[in-house]
Amino acid sequence: MQKTKEIQRLTLMGMSDRAIARALKVNRRTVQKYKEALDPSHTAPAPQAITQDWYDRVDWDVIGSEVRKGVPVLVLWEELRDQGQLNVQYPAFWKQLRRRVPNIEATMVRVFAPGDRAEIDYADGIEILDPFTGEFVKTQLFVGVLCHSRFVYAEFSLSQKSADFLGSHIRMFEAFGGVPRVVSPDNLKSAVVKAHRYDPEINPAYTKLCEHYDTAVVPARVRKPKDKAIVERSIQIFQRWFFFKYRRHTFTCLAELNALLKKDLAIFNDRKHRIFRKTRSAMLETERPHLKPLPAQRFEVATHATAKVHHDCHVVFEGSFYSADHTLRGLEVDIWATAKAVEIYYQNQRVAFHRRANHPGTFITDKKHYPPSHLAYAETTPKYLRDKASKIGPYTSKLIHQLLSGDAPLKYLRRAQGIIRLEAKHGREALEQAAAQALAMDQLSFRTIQRLILNPGLASTRPASKAIQRGSNPHLRGNSLFH
Repeated sequence: MQKTKEIQRLTLMGMSDRAIARALKVNRRTVQKYKEALDPSHTAPAPQAITQDWYDRVDWDVIGSEVRKGVPVLVLWEELRDQGQLNVQYPAFWKQLRRRVPNIEATMVRVFAPGDRAEIDYADGIEILDPFTGEFVKTQLFVGVLCHSRFVYAEFSLSQKSADFLGSHIRMFEAFGGVPRVVSPDNLKSAVVKAHRYDPEINPAYTKLCEHYDTAVVPARVRKPKDKAIVERSIQIFQRWFFFKYRRHTFTCLAELNALLKKDLAIFNDRKHRIFRKTRSAMLETERPHLKPLPAQRFEVATHATAKVHHDCHVVFEGSFYSADHTLRGLEVDIWATAKAVEIYYQNQRVAFHRRANHPGTFITDKKHYPPSHLAYAETTPKYLRDKASKIGPYTSKLIHQLLSGDAPLKYLRRAQGIIRLEAKHGREALEQAAAQALAMDQLSFRTIQRLILNPGLASTRPASKAIQRGSNPHLRGNSLFH
């Protein structure tokens, strides 16, 4: 269903069947099937027919002499077009020039319609000095170029990870003042999960951003730099100028580096383009009306991951635990996390929403996600753990029974599993002795039992009446620390 909507959206944007199939990892026949379901009045208009006798009206000898003098082919094409002698696109004119004028070196400049495309790439950045450690930290230079105006946006980041990659896109679109119809990134993992010439698999987080900004992703082919030649060339030109300008300067923070980059980038975009004879900033002003408007709300960067729901009704994300409904146990779900919240989805439907944990190891639990206590207590996994504990010894059995009792028997299921596994590593006798000491101390955490196994005399060094003192002395840590 998600790809069906995307096929229809990209069709209305005027993309070809081949481009849609390549971007969405589907067969072209599938694209055609869903295009037929659209209202014909909403599809993109067909291109105008090209007159085939135009080349007979061009004086190719004059054009050839101009090219040999150093006049760019693009300039000659624009002059003939403005004079009404041509009604063809630049690539067709360039091909006829190469065919009809022998012994000529003519390089074709790629021309795109206003608002049609932006190319994205990374390059090695300038190292910054960490003043606390004295070590140099590598940076990455993110560069995005509008292909029609050649307007350049760039910024330094500490990595090419998804959060940095998506954040750079947001600021790039805002610098452009709009959104192009197509973005063409390289095949880094933040953009393309699995590269393929015909069926690239786009990163889900990147797909979500592009859906928010209503643009299509058409990644460059692997090891085909000509697919994004404009941004490649822009990086070379800008690096040669900016990097050598500050080759003797030592940067100590990313903000300082980006502040100078922003200042010099404005100067770079205000310089005249060698071929177009206009500044990139001036060409952006003519292209901006053709860009799609920015959405009303700024995109909130979210990290994507997948995980299986554990028997205790929780998924693990970045070291913390978030609950999901007990009916999803054993199934794989999608996790979308922002700086403040974590959302869990199953088959594109949101099934849980939690605040983001501040520290690793934190359990964020909605008790409604647990099954009824009488059912949970009788389930296979808790029953197996209780049976296993009874075979180890009475103290281990009592300890596991306490953990798996109460209103939420699955709350400490992971802890119980971890404690039972200690038998395989340390032996039945050591675990039973540690369980007896832990029950006496009323400290049933996994770490406490593990420490007691490794240091059997640890419990004897504690006051015998510690459990009694804990309840009456507010300055002593209570049981909540260990649960």
